[in-house]
Amino acid sequence: MLPRVARVVATVALGCALTLSPGLAADEKPASPAKEPPAKPTDWSRYVVVGDVVGEVVKADDKKLTLRVTWFVQEVKGGNKNNNNNNRRPPLGQNNRNFKGGNNRPPQQPQVTVKEQHHDYEIEYVPESLVRTKLLPLKTDDKGKRVNHTQKELDALRAPPGAPWYAASPADLEPGHIVEVIFVREKTIPAAKATEDDLRVKYAIILGKDSTPPVEDKKKKN
Repeated sequence: MLPRVARVVATVALGCALTLSPGLAADEKPASPAKEPPAKPTDWSRYVVVGDVVGEVVKADDKKLTLRVTWFVQEVKGGNKNNNNNNRRPPLGQNNRNFKGGNNRPPQQPQVTVKEQHHDYEIEYVPESLVRTKLLPLKTDDKGKRVNHTQKELDALRAPPGAPWYAASPADLEPGHIVEVIFVREKTIPAAKATEDDLRVKYAIILGKDSTPPVEDKKKKN
């Protein structure tokens, strides 16, 4: 049994300890939550931008994508092959049968048709390659109702700094996606010696989707 004085001293000491404990100290502020370090821009110093093209995804995986690029050509059927000469005024002193009047008929007009052509290109990624989307990813609540993203979520989707639009991944690329691909090549490859095989994906930006995905060509690409 402690003496009365000792018990009083012990009680006062315990009260002071509780009052000055870290969690209850009056002059101590609660710890702030740790902030995540800001995302750093992607380092593209090893590469040089070559150009860009818009095409349609035929297939894609985590290493490369097959891009279909389509263009249109005109085919002319019939008509005079020397169409440029027909624009000249004919000399009056000659018996030119192309003048309008009498039994003469106008020359046959060429038939211009437009033909669609395409080619499939296999383009590899580099470790720095990014897939982006121009469409803000949909966010829904537990009832399936569309809700707005928080500012923190928007900041995460826009990372890393300098990248266009919103973050996506190679797994998001599907056949039929319309994408803008920005190409790069390594700086160690001289421009005079660079070929299409040296092109790599910097950004693959999803612009939309075709309702009828393309069918993969059986012939060899490139």
